[in-house]
Amino acid sequence: MTTAGVDLASQASNTGYCEISWSSNGAAVVELASHLDDDRLSEVIARVTKVGIDVPLGWPRAFVDAVSMHHRNGSWPKDYQHADNVAYRLRQTDVWARKQLGTPPLSVSTDRIAIPAMRAAAVLSRLERRPVLDGSGVVVEVYPAGALGLWGLKEGSYKGKAAVERRRDLVQRVVDDTRRWLTLSHDQIEHCVADDNAFDALIAALVARAAAIGETIKIPKKHHEVARREGWIALPTVGSLDRLAP
Repeated sequence: MTTAGVDLASQASNTGYCEISWSSNGAAVVELASHLDDDRLSEVIARVTKVGIDVPLGWPRAFVDAVSMHHRNGSWPKDYQHADNVAYRLRQTDVWARKQLGTPPLSVSTDRIAIPAMRAAAVLSRLERRPVLDGSGVVVEVYPAGALGLWGLKEGSYKGKAAVERRRDLVQRVVDDTRRWLTLSHDQIEHCVADDNAFDALIAALVARAAAIGETIKIPKKHHEVARREGWIALPTVGSLDRLAP
């Protein structure tokens, strides 16, 4: 089995990528990079067993319907309330993730995360076979910060140059907790410390493994249909990091 993780940014130069090869003897990071263009991403999706992409794969249904209505005839849903517009800002998976984690992911309809989300949509539209947005196919949406929290590792923000020492501690904790079965070179560890995009890609590749072997929290039955339309964040089960080992 091969899993990949992608921390997708709006530009290829800021897009982290990690690929992990899994065998009966353990797992090894075979590639870790901080640059991934659209052509390479398409190739990765076509080749690996599972790829975890850290970006929303869809938009809130209410938002899409409202914008479509406004584009057609200039109208807007009559039940829209400016003070209570959660359905237009957050997908069902975002609301669900907030209940699991305590904090919601970024809003794909009202935040800058929409720009890399559009890049993801453009790449996925090029594929010969359209991916299932609920994660049941090769592509699964992931949230590295949330995964780290469920694995009992994340404490505070680890993003950006100002947090390099905090990130060093966090990377070391991941290395220590996976040392029995995951091979990471010294250069790869230092790459994760220096670049949070690469580190998030590593975590995304681990969550892709969790999704592939059934170690993610199941989608509630009532959300199955909307997950296929809006996308769904795969969160690993609590304490599952060590269970990823072959």
